[in-house]
Amino acid sequence: MIRLENVTKTYVNAGKKFNAAEDVTLEINDGEIFGIIGFSGAGKSTLVRCINLLERPDKGRVLIDGKDITALRGAELRRQRKKIGMIFQHFNLFASRTVLENVIFPIRYSGKSRSQLHDRAMELLELVGIAEKASAYPSELSGGQKQRAAIARALASDPEILLCDEATSALDPQTTESILALLKKLNTQLGLTIVMITHQMNVVKEICTRTAVMEHGRVVEQGDVFSIFANPREQVTRSFVDTTSCLSGINTLIEENSPLVQLKPGQKILRFKYLERSACEALVSTISRRFSIDLNIIFGSIEIIGDNPIGGLVVIADGKDSDIRDAVKYLCDINVGVEVILSA
Repeated sequence: MIRLENVTKTYVNAGKKFNAAEDVTLEINDGEIFGIIGFSGAGKSTLVRCINLLERPDKGRVLIDGKDITALRGAELRRQRKKIGMIFQHFNLFASRTVLENVIFPIRYSGKSRSQLHDRAMELLELVGIAEKASAYPSELSGGQKQRAAIARALASDPEILLCDEATSALDPQTTESILALLKKLNTQLGLTIVMITHQMNVVKEICTRTAVMEHGRVVEQGDVFSIFANPREQVTRSFVDTTSCLSGINTLIEENSPLVQLKPGQKILRFKYLERSACEALVSTISRRFSIDLNIIFGSIEIIGDNPIGGLVVIADGKDSDIRDAVKYLCDINVGVEVILSA
C-alpha cells in the first residue's frame, strides 16, 4: 500500500542543515497497522507527513498503491490526499464548531446534500461511539471523546490510509486503551491501513503488526513486533523495550547496592528471556529439581504479543557452580536466553 524509497527531508536551522529524515526506505502492507517509533527529534513525525506530502521530500519517492505521489501536483495531489486521513496528538478540532460540524467540514464541498452530509457524519459518530455528542462543542468533551471526534472527521472522505501522529500521547492509560481498541476495530471493519507514529512502546506492542525504529532521522531497525521485542539489536530499541518491562529494574538495584542483590558466595544473578513456547513451560521448578539449584525470583514478566508469549525472569541462583552452568546450558538448548548479570 505504501512504499517509501530513499526518502530524505532536510531543514535549515540557524544556518545549519540537518536531515529530519535520511535515506528512509519502508514498505507498509495493505490493511496492516504499522508502527514508527522513536524518541523526540528522531524524525518520525516528519516522515509520516511525507506520506501525504504535507512535507515534500527533498529526495526519494513516496508510492501509494503503486503510484508515485511525489510526482503529483495541484488537483491530482488533492484527490490523492483524500485517500489519506490523519489524526493528531492535540486533536485539531474547530473550537467554534459542533462535533457534527467538525466531521462534516472536510466533505462540505463533496456535492452531497445537507441531509446526506448530516447522515454521513452521524454514521461516523455512531461508528466511533459518540453519536450522542453530535451537538456538543469540543470544549465539552473529554480527551478520549475529542480523539474519537477527530477520528470520525478523518474518516469522512472514506480514506484507505489513516495516519496517527502521536494520537494517544495526550491521553491517560485507560483512554489510550479504548482508542487503540477503536483503531483495531476500524482496521478490521473498514480494511484501513494504519500508520502509528509514537514514542510509546506499549502502543506498538498493543496494536501494531510490524514496526520501524527511528533515530536521528534514520530507520535503524524494523521487523514484526514480536521479533523486535524478543531480539532488539540496537541500543535505542533495547531502551524502548525496557520501558515496557520491570526486568530492567535489576540494573537500578545493582547501582544502588540494594540488600536484595548482595550475594552470598557462589550465588549468581541471572536474567532469563523467554521466547515463544518456552514461556508456557514450568522452567523454574524443572531446573530447580533437575540441577539441584535454588532460584529466588526478583522480577518477572510474561505477556502476549502477536498471539505469542514473551517475557522473562531475573533470579538469584544458588548452588554448585557446575550445576548452575549445566542449568544455563539446558535453558539455552531449549531457546531460553540467559544472561549472567552479577556473580559473587
